[in-house]
Amino acid sequence: MKNRMRDLDFEQTVAFDSVKDFEFTRRAAQKFRQVVSLDSFEDEDADVIFHYLYREMELVSFGDYLKRYVYERAEIEEPFAQVSQEVYRDIIMESFRETYTPKSMTPTTAKLSSLVNNWLSQASVKRDTVFLLGFGLRMNSEDVSEFLTRVLREQDFDFRNPEEVIYWYCYCKHLKYGEAERYLEKYRALTPSVRNPGEVIYGTDLCLDNEEQLMDYLAYIKASVEDPRSEKSVAFQEFMRLLNRAKEIIAEMYQRGEEEKRSGKIWKPENISASDVEKVICSGIPINSMGNLKRMSASILARHFSQKRFSRQRINNILNHKFPVERFDLITLEFFIVSQEMQDEDPYIRYRHFLDEIQEILTRCGMSEINIVNPYECFLLMCLLTDCPLAVFADIWEMSYEEGKREGK
Repeated sequence: MKNRMRDLDFEQTVAFDSVKDFEFTRRAAQKFRQVVSLDSFEDEDADVIFHYLYREMELVSFGDYLKRYVYERAEIEEPFAQVSQEVYRDIIMESFRETYTPKSMTPTTAKLSSLVNNWLSQASVKRDTVFLLGFGLRMNSEDVSEFLTRVLREQDFDFRNPEEVIYWYCYCKHLKYGEAERYLEKYRALTPSVRNPGEVIYGTDLCLDNEEQLMDYLAYIKASVEDPRSEKSVAFQEFMRLLNRAKEIIAEMYQRGEEEKRSGKIWKPENISASDVEKVICSGIPINSMGNLKRMSASILARHFSQKRFSRQRINNILNHKFPVERFDLITLEFFIVSQEMQDEDPYIRYRHFLDEIQEILTRCGMSEINIVNPYECFLLMCLLTDCPLAVFADIWEMSYEEGKREGK
């Protein structure tokens, strides 16, 4: 398989020392190829992947992305690694002053300098912070979309949310935050207007050329008409489709068990609970005395995986509409399905199939494509290139808790 590593997508192969400090994706893609091309990868796959994730992988924070954005926009000539945080802070603060952008969308006593330093240092930020930075740094809608989907790893603009529609319109028209506030006031005074959903174009194809069209669309939103094509609904439908397929696979796995064969018990997808899904997908995560997965903080890969596990609680909260469907949920389910449906396939063919399938799913849900810089997504891709993806997936989760015990002593 090693001779095919040149064709693992993401970025073209380049000399490592030619990749610049701020080119996160190219560096991550290059390291990915190096790791899966190691001679030891086939025989010691779990150990190699775990070592890379914990010891070598670069964790790229929100602050790193923000610095890169300012670095490129300001056309700073000094090498990226040599630019101090103070330089970025001063550039951002000056831009906020020039654009008359407030330091926060909610009342705060914090100084702008302190807030900016936090943004430049944090692993992640709230969604509203990205919208505020969009105004403060004169971003266009594409820039903000990139931060939402690739950096925060959330859904793109929600075109059923009046605030986000207004922000999007202002970015497209290069309007300041004060104009966004004015439109929000007008929205609050609008009379709801019920329309035929077919009359309105949704998602990234939304076309609002002027204020009249904007207000017309906002009046439609205010009527709270449910639209099955909205991104949240599409994500939930995709989640249900994948979850049902996962349940079918788990039922088949249970049916092949020796006890079932002897008892004659018939397992059907509807018999598979969220607990069953957790037990199979999270088999490598130890259980506490209450029967729940051990806390995420006990894993030394907690930061890498953004504190997320595919637990029964998470599944039930999504099914009960308490949690939104996130890219993590869709990617995890698709990984499980492909790992089982194609477990006897050539690893490279399996890897390619997964990428093709998940990219289409994420696009339909208004989410960005697979990001090799994201440690969890990189982890799944590496697992797919092994002989037994689900087993390696479980082994690495288990190792992350064992390593945490050793480090805690």
